[in-house]
Amino acid sequence: MRQALTTLVFLLPPSRLKNRLLRRLGHVIPDTAVVGINLVRRVDRFELGEGSLIHHFNMFRDLRLVKMGIGCRIMLFNQIVGDSGYEPGATPTDDLRTLRMGDDSHIISQHYLDCGGGVILGDNAWVTGIRSTLLSHAFDPTNGGVILDPVTIGDRAVVATSCTMLPGTVVGEGALIAAGSTTWTGQEAKGAHLHGGVPARRLAPIDIPRHVYNRARYQGPRGVVGTPKPPSE
Repeated sequence: MRQALTTLVFLLPPSRLKNRLLRRLGHVIPDTAVVGINLVRRVDRFELGEGSLIHHFNMFRDLRLVKMGIGCRIMLFNQIVGDSGYEPGATPTDDLRTLRMGDDSHIISQHYLDCGGGVILGDNAWVTGIRSTLLSHAFDPTNGGVILDPVTIGDRAVVATSCTMLPGTVVGEGALIAAGSTTWTGQEAKGAHLHGGVPARRLAPIDIPRHVYNRARYQGPRGVVGTPKPPSE
């Protein structure tokens, strides 16, 4: 019954009433969060930080936890699913069927996040552009069965448009994955470097200025550039 009610409430337009109803259903939704019209199926718990935003027309399915820090944004038409985490014999971990986003991290639009093994974004991390795929599960050609391993995007790291991240990828702090790139299973992309290609290779050092991230930082309920408007009653 709780799952069905959560689905129905997420189909309502943004409002403080919607946030209160979600809290009554056991989710953590502050009044400063903005929760748009989204399709939610079989998600155990949402934990949203102050000033976070889930825009319209995203799909969340078969997840244990969606946790967003202060000022996070999930924009439009993303698919965020965790059904691969039900693989028989999977080793239980804190990451299975979870999406965790650090403060001021962003997922822009039309991306596919397979959170069966977990997807983790650090503070000020970005999945930008459109049509990137983050896969936390894959076929195991050595032992058979399925590999479940989280995809981790470190603090201030950026994944550009139309990239593919395979299970166990770790993108280091301040790294940039160039548009159209593909990481291999278990790849560690060195921090503060540009990586690109298929498969992605380290190309050059890079230093993304901090003002790039501050441009969209949540600044509190008083409201500045980049602050989501609190929902009305």
